[in-house]
Amino acid sequence: MATIRPVSYLQRRIGELTTLAKETREPIYLTKNGIEHLVLMDADAFAELQKKAEKSERKDG
Repeated sequence: MATIRPVSYLQRRIGELTTLAKETREPIYLTKNGIEHLVLMDADAFAELQKKAEKSERKDG
């Protein structure tokens, strides 16, 4: 399930968001004025996602 927080939350609670990203391995969507602005994600989970995308591109291409 996606986690959504305002960008200001990142400024105040980077440690909490870092822990959440590591524990859940899911993206955390950060909003600005109620609109998606950034996505924070665990680096290892992001690397896995990139590998899957590359494999998919090779199959399709």
